[in-house]
Amino acid sequence: MCSSANSFRALLRTAPLTERVRIEREGVPYQVVKGLIDDVFESSADFQVFVRIPKATFTKKMRDKALFGGTPGQSVVGLMELINKVEDMLAAETDNPEARNFDVQKWVGEWIQRPQPALGGLAPAELMDTPSGRASVMRVLGAIQSGAYQ
Repeated sequence: MCSSANSFRALLRTAPLTERVRIEREGVPYQVVKGLIDDVFESSADFQVFVRIPKATFTKKMRDKALFGGTPGQSVVGLMELINKVEDMLAAETDNPEARNFDVQKWVGEWIQRPQPALGGLAPAELMDTPSGRASVMRVLGAIQSGAYQ
C-alpha cells in the first residue's frame, strides 16, 4: 500500500474496485494520514476533529503505526477524492495561468472549514464522515465547477 499522501491519492485515481474495497475495509496507512495532516490541516488536532477521532485513539494509532479504518478512514479517502476532484477541475482550466501554481491541498483545507449555503450552512468538514455527506460535498464542488454555485 502507498505510504505518502500524494501516492495514495494517485492510487485512488486508478484503483480497480477490488483494491478500493480492500482499502475501505482495511483502512488508510498512518503515513498517509501524517502526510495529509502536513499538507492540508493546520494541526493534528484539526485532523482529529475532521475525522471525529478521539485524541487518545489518534495518538495510539500514530504511535503503533496502525491503519485508520472505519469512519476516520472513510473521511480520509473522501478528502483525498475531494482533492483529486479539485486537481481535475484545475487541469481542465488549461487557459488559466493561475491554475498552474494553485495550492490545491491548502485551498481544500480552507474550503472544507467554511460554511456553504448549498450545504444548509454547514461546512464540508462537518459532513465528510458519512457517505451522504461526502456525496453532497462532491455535488457542491461540481456545481462550483459548472458555475451553478459561486
